[in-house]
Amino acid sequence: MSGSRRFISNEELDQLVDDGEEDILQYFDMANARRPGRQPRTVAVDLPAYVFDALERESGRSGVPIQDLIETWVEERVALTSA
Repeated sequence: MSGSRRFISNEELDQLVDDGEEDILQYFDMANARRPGRQPRTVAVDLPAYVFDALERESGRSGVPIQDLIETWVEERVALTSA
C-alpha cells in the first residue's frame, strides 16, 4: 500500500466490521503487526535416547525438522489441555 494510508477512529472501524461490506485490512499496518505472547523462548529439554531416535525417524519420514515437530506437538498438547 502506498503512503496514503487513511486513519479512522475505533468507532468507524467497529462500524465497518459490523457492516461487513468492506475489506478492513487496508486500515491496518500489517508490516508492524504483533501477536502478544507469541515471542519464542528457548527451552532445553533432555529426552531419552529412544524418544530422540523416534523424532529423528519422523523428521526423516516427513521432512520436518525435529525442532518444528516438537514445537507442533507441544502446541497441540497445550491446546488440548487448555480447551
